Parts: sequence; C-alpha cells; structure tokens
Amino acid sequence: MVKLSAIFLTATAALVAAAPTTTNIFQDKHIFKRDVNCRDDLGAGALASVPDSVACINYLAGLGNQPCVASVSGTVFCRRGQTQITGISILGQGQTATSSCNDVARGAGQIMDKCTRGDGTVRGANAAWGNGNLIVDIRRVP
Repeated sequence: MVKLSAIFLTATAALVAAAPTTTNIFQDKHIFKRDVNCRDDLGAGALASVPDSVACINYLAGLGNQPCVASVSGTVFCRRGQTQITGISILGQGQTATSSCNDVARGAGQIMDKCTRGDGTVRGANAAWGNGNLIVDIRRVP
C-alpha cells in the first residue's frame, strides 16, 4: 500500500487548482486562450480558397508591427479573389480592438492549422495572437 504525505497531497491540490481552464473566446472577451472555431455553422458557401488565404496571411505578416485596427462591425484586413480576412472587435459599440498585423496573421495561421480541409478550402475564426478582443475571421465572400 502506498502512503502519500500531506505535503505531496497539498502540492498536488495546488497544481490542480492552478491548472488553466478552457473557455470559448466568444463567451469571455478577456480570455487569451486560442480557441479556433471552424465556423461550420456558415455552410459550404463560406469556404475560402487556401492559396488566397495564405496570400492574405503572408501580406499581413509582411506588414509586421503596423497596427491592424478592427471595429465592432468588422474591418477588412485583406481580400484576395473571393477570400477575405476580417478583424472584429468584441469590446462593444464604438470601441476598436488593435493588434499588430503580424499578430493578426498568427491568429489566421492557427485557423489554417485547424480548419483547412482536404479539398483546398478553409473557413474559421480565432483571436489575434495575444489579443482576445480582436477576432480574426477567414471566409469566402461574393
């Protein structure tokens, strides 16, 4: 039979209590955890081209630390063909959210990692890197 010391049990309890929880970025605007949503609710008509998405991500990454400012109604950061990357502020009416364009590109890259399909299309939403107040959205637009 194994005997556990009180110190071991206390340390284990402290680690469990400190463990991060997962929260959807669309439920709590102050959470910075990456919770990519592939937006399956939008249907096939919103599926964007992977090559055009990559071109937009490369463009945004090339802007480096230039600010990408998103409004509540959405701000188009890049459009290639029928693919669009948009930033959306979740701070509330009249408030913008700002991240470097490079951090927007990193957030979009995570969408690519999780949501790219075998048929060469992608669609999804994710927070900009390090900023849960700016949601990056990739989708096809007419």
